[in-house]
Amino acid sequence: MLDLYKLQIFSAVVQAGSFSAAAERLYITQSAVSQHIKELELGLGRPLFQRGWRGVKLTPHGEILNRYTIEIFELVAKAENALVDVNQLTSGRISIGATPGIAIYLAPDWVQHFRSHYSQLTVVLQTGVTPQIVSDVLSQRLDIGFIEGELDDHISPHLSSLVLEEIEQQVVVGFKHPFWEHATVDIEDLRDQSLIVREANSQSRVWLEQNLHRHDIEPVIGAEFDNLESMKRAVSLGRCLAVLPPYVVQTEVEQHLLHMIPITGKPLTRSLKLIWDSNVPFTPITHAFLTELGHSFPVLNGLLERISD
Repeated sequence: MLDLYKLQIFSAVVQAGSFSAAAERLYITQSAVSQHIKELELGLGRPLFQRGWRGVKLTPHGEILNRYTIEIFELVAKAENALVDVNQLTSGRISIGATPGIAIYLAPDWVQHFRSHYSQLTVVLQTGVTPQIVSDVLSQRLDIGFIEGELDDHISPHLSSLVLEEIEQQVVVGFKHPFWEHATVDIEDLRDQSLIVREANSQSRVWLEQNLHRHDIEPVIGAEFDNLESMKRAVSLGRCLAVLPPYVVQTEVEQHLLHMIPITGKPLTRSLKLIWDSNVPFTPITHAFLTELGHSFPVLNGLLERISD
């Protein structure tokens, strides 16, 4: 009889590509992983993996078991989501990852809203750049991730994403800047303006420069920082400007420390996305978290309905 725990280990090896990587992901020894896979193979009378120095590869029988394993855990997840009352759980946790702006300015509100309904549950928030969040989601160190960045189409066929909101990036200036009284600006107005930007090679910096280049604008870099708070501070005190999403500067704008200016035609827009591993069904707690978040992003409701069918 198939053992669900052994199937979990089997699935981890498939996704990790090696016994050692699966052991690290599962927090058990490599020898334990090997033993469980050996017992699974003996019980089925079939070899499931081809071993090699670069890792492991599924045999034809391993491919068959993997297809059934995916279906089995999907059914288990559906049963849990149908039967588990998250309100009655005495403990539990969800691990989410987010890129810096989201983690600092958006996620704390999401977490507190969720915990106002589920105070017995723990939310673990990890901040990282997009490639790190993607890697941790695919390795199951994170249940879900939130990014405001672009995804490589060739990352993994298992990585799923959903655009929650299109966010217009706006010009942000301090009171010393000539644009302080402007209600709007054109993209051409950024030509020859000194910019405060993120560090070189960061995804947001690359995105900004690429979009400015599309308008034949060569950015003039006044300063670069590795965090948003330093960028805001520098903009508020000087004559440089920054291009940032509104949620990053909302408090400073309300306090009249910064002025936020829309760009005509909204030429600089990025997508706030949810990402997850489509091979890993949402847990009841993840489902509950996304249900609460659906009040802010209704598109999530459609996703959860499709998953529940």
